[in-house]
Amino acid sequence: MIMEKASATGRGPARERHQQLADWLRADGRVEVVQAAARLGVAPETVRRDLRAMEQHGRLVRVHGGAVPVQPAPATQLSGRPGPRYTGFGRRLWQQLPRQGTLLIGTGAPALGLAEAIAADPPESDGLTVVTNFLDAAIVLSRSRSPRSANLRVYNIGGTVSPHSGGQEGDWAISELNRLRTDISVVCAAGVSSTDGLTDHSPAGAAVSRAETLVGRRVIAIADASAAGKSAFVQFASIDEIDELAFAGEVDDQQLRPFRERGLPLMVAPEDD
Repeated sequence: MIMEKASATGRGPARERHQQLADWLRADGRVEVVQAAARLGVAPETVRRDLRAMEQHGRLVRVHGGAVPVQPAPATQLSGRPGPRYTGFGRRLWQQLPRQGTLLIGTGAPALGLAEAIAADPPESDGLTVVTNFLDAAIVLSRSRSPRSANLRVYNIGGTVSPHSGGQEGDWAISELNRLRTDISVVCAAGVSSTDGLTDHSPAGAAVSRAETLVGRRVIAIADASAAGKSAFVQFASIDEIDELAFAGEVDDQQLRPFRERGLPLMVAPEDD
């Protein structure tokens, strides 16, 4: 009863447990109920109750057996703009991509920065097809006000829209992706590790990213700088399965070294330039 009272007032053991769970979540990308209970010396039901409380405050997302971090909200809400980091990143990446062929864009804030860059500066001539499972990216591309916007053909994959990432997932999305063969697939990862490869916070998101990886003749992995050296919940590709890697934001040289040692082409775009 004393512990419950402390929890209700936001002080005491419950608050300390919440902070410890949050620390583990940041460090490991996932918290397992059974393991956390053993480390904290409490019953698994206590950890489940803590995770429910933390989810109600927007600090995590519960999944089977534990919890994963809340994914960053899409950089725009259908009509807004990406933040400066992703705008500059998107422009840098777009400068390196061909203006013809088929380009697949995955889900995530860096991907939205790329979509914004394409919409602002479409190809000079007809011939580029962009397909995406990211509803926000499809809308940004289709609303391009450039006089050259007619040179873009935009396809939206369809599927169940994730309330966490804004990406379209599920059987419908994967079935449609499996029919495609794209010149370039740009996949967005929540974690990028030289040992664990590319990872996502959810099985559904990872399944779509896996399909996007397999259909691309050339695969470019993109991620926020905070994902460097980290591993999320579910792997969808190994480092050997991608052709290039690009980070939005500053990344420490030590974190980049394992990728350079493998001969992987890298692009690191700091804040907007």
